[in-house]
Amino acid sequence: LIRLISLAVTLGGMLIFALMIGIISDYIAEKVDDLKKGKSRIIDLDHTVMLGWNDKSLAIIQQIALANESEAGGAIVVLANDDKEKLEETLAAAVISNENPLTLFGTEVIFRSGNPLLESELRRVSTQTARSVISLTTEGIDPDEADATQVRQVMALKAFEEFVGSRCHVVVEVQDIDNQDLFPLVAPDFAEVVVTHDIIGRLMIQCARCPGLASVLEEMMGFEGSEFYFEEWPELTGQKFSDIVCRFDDAVPIGIKAASDGRVYVNPSNDHIINAHDKVLVLAEDNDSYEVNAGDYDQTGNDTVPKMIPEKKKVEKIMFCGWRRDMADMIIQLDEYVEKGSELWLLNMVPAKQRATLLKDKGNKEDLVLENLSICNVVGNPVIRRDLTSVRAVDDYGVATGQTITLDQFDSILILADAVAIDNGANMMSCDSRSLSSLLIIQDIQKKLYETLREKDPDTHVPCSPISEILDSRTKSLLSVANCKGYIMSNQIISSVIAQVSEEKDINNVLREILTAEGSETYIRSISRYADLEKENDLSFWDISLRVRQLNEVAIGFKPEELDFKQAAHFIINPPDKSMKRKWSPGDMVITFSED
Repeated sequence: LIRLISLAVTLGGMLIFALMIGIISDYIAEKVDDLKKGKSRIIDLDHTVMLGWNDKSLAIIQQIALANESEAGGAIVVLANDDKEKLEETLAAAVISNENPLTLFGTEVIFRSGNPLLESELRRVSTQTARSVISLTTEGIDPDEADATQVRQVMALKAFEEFVGSRCHVVVEVQDIDNQDLFPLVAPDFAEVVVTHDIIGRLMIQCARCPGLASVLEEMMGFEGSEFYFEEWPELTGQKFSDIVCRFDDAVPIGIKAASDGRVYVNPSNDHIINAHDKVLVLAEDNDSYEVNAGDYDQTGNDTVPKMIPEKKKVEKIMFCGWRRDMADMIIQLDEYVEKGSELWLLNMVPAKQRATLLKDKGNKEDLVLENLSICNVVGNPVIRRDLTSVRAVDDYGVATGQTITLDQFDSILILADAVAIDNGANMMSCDSRSLSSLLIIQDIQKKLYETLREKDPDTHVPCSPISEILDSRTKSLLSVANCKGYIMSNQIISSVIAQVSEEKDINNVLREILTAEGSETYIRSISRYADLEKENDLSFWDISLRVRQLNEVAIGFKPEELDFKQAAHFIINPPDKSMKRKWSPGDMVITFSED
């Protein structure tokens, strides 16, 4: 009997032990599965949270990693509805890629799968202890619907009491500028809104009208070179803005953030006083790479500039190849820049009868009221040569008007990432392929027209260089093959903008200032505007900067005549050796912020 009882106890113990092992194994397997699927909670401080995932995510991660490099890295937590393992594979593939590999510089990227709209999911990625939150738009759905989701995302963050009490700020990507005003209604002064299509539209217009500007803006927007920083300098309190032009050896002062009302002044007046606790806005390589110098630079002899002959403004002929959903917004922006009587030719595959409806966004916008521009519609495919060889205008019903023009007659040509192709399923690479094809055809037609006209008239002007919108950063390596001198890496620049605003929210105000016709925009000016090289040629960058201030402009860099913009990358923004005298050539250019 004792043996039977012992056997029963032994078997029972073994059964219970096996049952416990099974429960523990299942529990561990479940936890491991949760880890694989990104269901576990993250406990972190001062990290960046990215809500959602789209085609800008990798570029944003790269820019934030560059910003964190000086601090030996940081942490980025991504919360998205996508599968965690798939996102990790995407990141790993970008890191080992042969073309423009992503470098993390010690920054750790952690993925979690979940719905960013739920408070429990926001808590799981420690949103309440983050440094900043980036909410990315959902792609592949109607822009208005995507922006409505972003409004709900902001409301979800606003309702998260622990998050509202933190010092973290929110950056929200929005697709349509008409939806921008929704966010102050639900959460005033809570989120920094970045309207991606609006920014790219403004950049395209500015770059088309100022050759070389694309290289300047690309250098300015990212963290690879010099970027925007705010810092308080008590030793500068009481001084005028014109007095601090030469006070930073390794930075360029471009504005002031007032402590009284938080307003940011880009290119303020010369007599703008720096008050206590005001911050100086500069372009510098890093936030710890510059200091105030002793202020002993000799500024005598730099209080005059050559007498300027006012430039006579002329009417322009501009062509947009391709169609964008925000075409109406781009046209309105362009109308602010050009002279009365200028023409805008729209070459795309959208039927002429549909364009008026699309420009009004299916009734969501008012009719276009233009003061300076007249629109000429052209129906054609920008990748087919016969549609580009002779551009023929049609009326609103698609009937030819008899008005024709050739590509050599345009002052600016913009090749847009075509929304029609995107709606038909084209991805970033195929869109870029279309843009490159259009670029090559346009350049070839321009070249042949120029050679033919030059035989008759040696003084024939050189045709304009087309500006192409590029979505995929991997396409950049092909641009030199296509001899593309002007391009806008739209996703790359937007990613850089979002990353900069996530690091310092006031940068959003700076970008609004430099990207609108009413503010201080970026210009590339001839050195002859600021110095008479026949009388004096031995001048430093600071000497030029002081003269630039006499015209109420801010000099941020220069481009030597013998270098192209790529070779002059370390000069065009925050150049080194600012006090060193150099010989200037008539073809040298100065990059400035100016209101006109």
